[in-house]
Amino acid sequence: MKKISCMILLVCFVNTVYATKYALIIAIGDYPTSSGWGDINSAKDAVLIEKTLVYQGFDQKNITTLLDNKASKKGILKALNELKSKLQEGDIVVIHYSGHGQQIFDDNGDEIDDADEALVPYDALPKYTDKYQGENHIRDDLWGNILNDFRNILKSDGQLLVLLDSCNSGSTARGYIARGGQPVLAPPSWNPTISEKKGSGLFERIKVRENAAPMVMFSGATADELNYEYQGIGSLSYAFSRAINELGSDITYRQLFAKITSIMNVIAPKQTPVIEGDVDYVFLKGEYVQQQPYFEILNIIDSKRIKIQAGTLHQIFENTTVHIVPSGVIKMSEDQVIASGVVSNSEFNESVILLDKPLPDTNTGHYWVFINEPSYGDLTVKVYIDKTVTDQRVEEKITKYLSENKLGAVVNDSLLSDVVLRQSKQVIELNVTSGILHLESFDITNNIEGIENINEALFRYAQGQFLKNVSLKGRDYEFSFRLLPVTYNSTKDELEELKKETSYYNDTGTFTVQPQEDYVVLEVTNTGEKPIYFNILEINSKRDISAFLPNDNCKLNDQERKLMPGKRMILKDCYWNFNPPYERLLLKGFASNTPINFTPIIKSRGDTDLETENPLEKFISQSYERTRGGNGGKATGKMEGYTAEFIYEIEKE
Repeated sequence: MKKISCMILLVCFVNTVYATKYALIIAIGDYPTSSGWGDINSAKDAVLIEKTLVYQGFDQKNITTLLDNKASKKGILKALNELKSKLQEGDIVVIHYSGHGQQIFDDNGDEIDDADEALVPYDALPKYTDKYQGENHIRDDLWGNILNDFRNILKSDGQLLVLLDSCNSGSTARGYIARGGQPVLAPPSWNPTISEKKGSGLFERIKVRENAAPMVMFSGATADELNYEYQGIGSLSYAFSRAINELGSDITYRQLFAKITSIMNVIAPKQTPVIEGDVDYVFLKGEYVQQQPYFEILNIIDSKRIKIQAGTLHQIFENTTVHIVPSGVIKMSEDQVIASGVVSNSEFNESVILLDKPLPDTNTGHYWVFINEPSYGDLTVKVYIDKTVTDQRVEEKITKYLSENKLGAVVNDSLLSDVVLRQSKQVIELNVTSGILHLESFDITNNIEGIENINEALFRYAQGQFLKNVSLKGRDYEFSFRLLPVTYNSTKDELEELKKETSYYNDTGTFTVQPQEDYVVLEVTNTGEKPIYFNILEINSKRDISAFLPNDNCKLNDQERKLMPGKRMILKDCYWNFNPPYERLLLKGFASNTPINFTPIIKSRGDTDLETENPLEKFISQSYERTRGGNGGKATGKMEGYTAEFIYEIEKE
């Protein structure tokens, strides 16, 4: 018996120690010209995802990347089979697909709308002809069976994560502006049943063994939506990579998805990301790396300049200050600082740092770079003015306003813009560029007043985007919050019991409420090491900012918004119900080591005589300033705190 027990322990130990992380990255952007598919930037997705996974402990030799012509249907299936042959029970697998997606006629009668969703390999064609009937598409049925095999091999100790950064809506559009689309691939006689699909359409609920591995699938958009790019990167690829850089403790896939959703709400607000599967499992079995405490030097440019492999994706902006210390330092202290510097230029995934003194030698492996004091980006907006806007004074006045207030610029390329102005008769429309999401309309019959209103809307947009993007990660103050559904007794005007917490989540994984019908309360959890004071803002689709907690109907004082480490509170004395318009909203929570209350600042739009020494309150107040002096939005004093987000949607009845 003793020998058997030892053997069992040894087997368990071996399985734990030798669990391996594998990844397959499929990226098809340069489709054959003759195919009819438009080119997209999937190769950039592949580079970004690979770097993200390496940072998360994936060995480079266990990451396989298929690019373009290597990713034919045969090539993809071969790579999947080769990966499958390497797996052992308990391993972790990530499969990432960047490319086109398309609906295709259902060939086995299992779809309610008579259409399968499909991935589009390099050798798949977009149109049904006598010579091509979809043979090279990878249908959802086949895809589901493949993933099912992976789960059965990995078993319950393993995990499978699938990322789909593609359109499944019968579209070829994966750019800021839709590039045209392909209809469902189907014979001329095809007569589909009309239905609305809320999920990805590629998550197949196939029966698996009882001990099969949990699986989660992230999709960039629902089955009936377009999927857009952001700065030449697939929106889901960008959001996933950035979310990984901001992980908290014991993150579940549902919590990771909440972060992804909040990022996509900024960069691609018109599309709906989707999470499906075993969403409440811990991400990568808990074997993940939290926010990187340091960065390695990519290269030493000269005696006063270095480059690191981190940029705006990692929330490193111009004016961020850093310390350079010897590599291997576990916790930085002032006496270990070799040199200090400031970020002089920050791009998507790289930054240049200007040093105060030369480094002792040019061996990059001798140094690590620690963030000393962060900056938080600029409050700016890039505006594209469409040729339909014929009044030259519109461009002149907007350009002058943006320049005088250091608020951005008018750009000549719509792909480089954040918002687009278009005119129809005497009305100018302001739209978010990504997906052409309409924000506001302005009557310019009275030119001066109309253009002033446009300028004010541009400022509100820039401010809302800025606050949505702000990320504070002081681990001592880590917290999370969420809305919980609750039963409301209108006769007694009181709350009753909590409902099942998942009852308000729709098929995409989004928390959804019905106007004037549903009621919610707020739950807040302190997962940090110190007491926190918390405050929550709400930012709507127009980027307008309002106080969510405290507010006029729920005036909790500072002590009532204080939470000790490891504690959770449900605020049952306050409740929220909802009114139109129907939109997706972001709740932005701030936690600090000192009391914070943004409500007076928001009510006065930053024009307040409130005396405060709290850097967070000063920071929010500064976001209302038109002229920011090009200081990168840096607040007075060092900010100690943590930010968290929650997305919810007011749905049409």
